[in-house]
Amino acid sequence: MKLTRREFLAMAGRASAALPFLLGQSGCTGFVIKTDPETGLSLGYVAGDVTHDSAIVWLRAQPGSLVSLQYGKDPALSEFMSLAPISVESDSDYSARIKIERLEPATRYYYRAAVAGKKPGPIARFLTAPAPNDNAIVKFCFSGDTRESYQPFTIMDAIRANQPNFFVHLGDTIYADRNGTATQLPEFWAKYRDNRDDAASQRLFADTSVYVVWDDHEVADNYEGFHPLAATARRAFFDYWPVGRNSQETDRLYRSFRWGKVVDLFLLDARQYRDHSSGTLLGKQQKEWLFDSLASSSALFKCIATSVPFYGGGRDRWDGYPRERAEVFQWINQKKIKNVASISADVHYAAVTRLSDRLRLKEIVAGPMAAPLNVLATGLSKRFEFFFNKNFNFGMITIDPKSSTPHMLVEIRDPINETLYKTRIDAV
Repeated sequence: MKLTRREFLAMAGRASAALPFLLGQSGCTGFVIKTDPETGLSLGYVAGDVTHDSAIVWLRAQPGSLVSLQYGKDPALSEFMSLAPISVESDSDYSARIKIERLEPATRYYYRAAVAGKKPGPIARFLTAPAPNDNAIVKFCFSGDTRESYQPFTIMDAIRANQPNFFVHLGDTIYADRNGTATQLPEFWAKYRDNRDDAASQRLFADTSVYVVWDDHEVADNYEGFHPLAATARRAFFDYWPVGRNSQETDRLYRSFRWGKVVDLFLLDARQYRDHSSGTLLGKQQKEWLFDSLASSSALFKCIATSVPFYGGGRDRWDGYPRERAEVFQWINQKKIKNVASISADVHYAAVTRLSDRLRLKEIVAGPMAAPLNVLATGLSKRFEFFFNKNFNFGMITIDPKSSTPHMLVEIRDPINETLYKTRIDAV
């Protein structure tokens, strides 16, 4: 039997998906992550929560070291600015999140960490968002689900090849409850170290910035509301991702980011405020924030990033909260909010779903990047405009406000960067 290249790679992907089960599960001890003796650094960098004038950089250094961040516009950093050194401490697993401020919009910045007495680390880069009134084209990629036993995460190289302005990780960034269950903070840290040690992930994170939300597997399967491990798991999440802390509500993960006049990105926390008895997935404060933010947005497109999809997947997703889901759609209709789209992951298949024809509301589902494929899902629902569960995948969105008809171009791509599906959503 002769196979096409795509068929061969799809078969290889499914074979690698089965491999962890064939080899058995490992304990939750984590790999030994060696520090580079020349630089005193380990696990690369991650830039995140980028705005038009700021960014947060995550890094990890050898115990007891003082580390500073150098940054500038010169790719070789022959000229740079330097932030005051900070000490990495054991209570954050020797990681640090450093905020860079007073940056220029729509500008490529280069940065590196420097441990006192050591050679400076490698140079990475990120792009700041356009100014709020800038009508620039925006391109970003997104997906979810990265389970350590499915390394290497080669799909990260495919994402990187598209040179997105930023990448959105929609949760299940680790699997704390698989291949050894994490119950203590050092065990959660070990899960993050294992995934951050992936070479393809380090290459992607060195080349663009990241917005990240969590889902259930950062804590436990189908985690919702109060869970005895939630506080510990949330601390580890903050320790290992460049996520800004809200000064009024330090545990808050929902937040928004604007890229010019083109898109407002609303990142939801679909886990820690759930209460089935009250029928809420978002909780009162987050729902009010989302409603107010959507109504006040002047961006061309409003993109809701939810770790779980609005349609499909059963009780653990928005299907389990039909009243609140209806409230979201009713608010969009009542306030006549145009050009809303949703991106999500979690269900381990890719899809483009018609949520409401009347509202012209679509959801783009991507993933997994490296986790079991949902081979039991059928995609027979009439809501599905597209459905795919044969291989790992990611989504890419390009918003062009300068076209004769401003629009959002949606693509679903596979691990070799071939386009599985493409559709265009015109702005109205």
